[in-house]
Amino acid sequence: MTRKEMLAEERRQDILRMMEDEHVTKTSELAKHYSVSSATIRNDLRTLADHGHLQRVHGGAITQRWLSREASYREKAQLHAREKQAIGRLAASMIEEGTAVFIGNGTTTMEIIRNLPSDRHLRIFTNALNHAEELASRSNVEAFVVGGFLRGVSLAMVGHIAKRALEGVYFDLAFLGVNGASVEYGLTIPSLEESAIATEISRRSQRTVIVADHSKFGVLTHGKIADLSDISMLITDKLPDSGTREALARWGVEVCLTNGRGGEH
Repeated sequence: MTRKEMLAEERRQDILRMMEDEHVTKTSELAKHYSVSSATIRNDLRTLADHGHLQRVHGGAITQRWLSREASYREKAQLHAREKQAIGRLAASMIEEGTAVFIGNGTTTMEIIRNLPSDRHLRIFTNALNHAEELASRSNVEAFVVGGFLRGVSLAMVGHIAKRALEGVYFDLAFLGVNGASVEYGLTIPSLEESAIATEISRRSQRTVIVADHSKFGVLTHGKIADLSDISMLITDKLPDSGTREALARWGVEVCLTNGRGGEH
């Protein structure tokens, strides 16, 4: 290997280390950081993408990460807690009185439950055992629980019983959490059983809103719920990469940021 090739390999490995934290990178920023041309960086990103380390997007790249292990609810609750709380507060503020709202299982959706407004009458549906317990103490909420097989790792009700319980029921609004979101592969979660129920819920909702912190961008897991183009809104704490933003704008998906600087598309 020549000295030039060694330097290129070192730079590519360093790019991957940087992306472990950021998950998104821009060609222009990398070119400036390494004092090389944009063409050199594009070649680096192309090589890394060819080896399956990342996914190229317009103007840069995102990590294409697979989640082979499903973390427990307790483990997930400890990750990005502040971001999830802010997302939950914003999502809860959007719920209007008299609407039929489905709130799916997950640690981010739990923050919606905890921040539900107390000054209006609400009709909330859920398939999460812990969500149901939280709703039971709220006098202004009519709580409807979808039964089924209980997955202990996520506290979600799934399976054919859960699917049958959804027959003939429709929602004005559905809030769903995900483990992964990407333009190419859509919205995914580790469990095929949960993804099947989430897909059914989305089909039965006038509007589907995804609540997901920035760590979910560029992640791919086992079961697909829907394409990003199928949703109405994304509520998150940071904007995704430019390629994802452009796709969301093209599909008419509204992006709302917890800092108030999101935008309608």
